[in-house]
Amino acid sequence: MRLFSDHPEEERARIELIPMIDIMFFLLVVFIFISISLIKLNGVTLNLPKAATQPIKKEIKTLNISITENGALYLDKTPVTKDQLKSDLAAIAKDPSVKEQIIISGDKDSHLQALVSVMNLCNTLGFDNLSIRTQEQ
Repeated sequence: MRLFSDHPEEERARIELIPMIDIMFFLLVVFIFISISLIKLNGVTLNLPKAATQPIKKEIKTLNISITENGALYLDKTPVTKDQLKSDLAAIAKDPSVKEQIIISGDKDSHLQALVSVMNLCNTLGFDNLSIRTQEQ
């Protein structure tokens, strides 16, 4: 170990991170601006008229209809008969501010006729957004 030397120790080269981060942010901003300018808008530029009313917002309500193995019907975990299901769905269909999505869940051993009857009932009441719940294989 030398206390005094004619040649001071050479400093090791360091990589400064802050200027590198600044450059990366600059490149990111440039890339974003270029990509935004390349997006072609599909439409004509218009000055739309103003209106005082709010747009109509439809609430999407999900209804679950379940069919058990023995053909029992459930509407959102509540046991119902076919006539009760018809009256409940008819009451829901009368509200124009609610858009319904009906998900039908059926036991794999239930009769196909029960599923077809429920789908036919929903179709006659005007429900057009029907889904059948299945299990992933």
